[in-house]
Amino acid sequence: MPILSVTVSQEHGTVVLRPSGEVDHESAPVLTGAVREAEGDWQELMVDLSRVSFMDSAGLHALVALERRCREQGGHLALTGVRGQPARLLDLVGLTEVFTITG
Repeated sequence: MPILSVTVSQEHGTVVLRPSGEVDHESAPVLTGAVREAEGDWQELMVDLSRVSFMDSAGLHALVALERRCREQGGHLALTGVRGQPARLLDLVGLTEVFTITG
């Protein structure tokens, strides 16, 4: 059973999610639920995927759900640390054209 942990921090008005492990159908709710830990009124969200070793379609759905939530609040989602299998998956389905990807 894959394990996913997510640390949540706030840096300069941006909520930063740092998942570590695999984001699949069992663990994707952990990622989407992590934003509930963020305190205060925030609009900017950064998801650091540098420690994600695997992502499937449920992981993609979780990222899209987070992006939609940000947009509904008038905010913005960005991804960082995108490499390896998650990078190939995002590119394959065309989400590299949808998400802001930094570093």
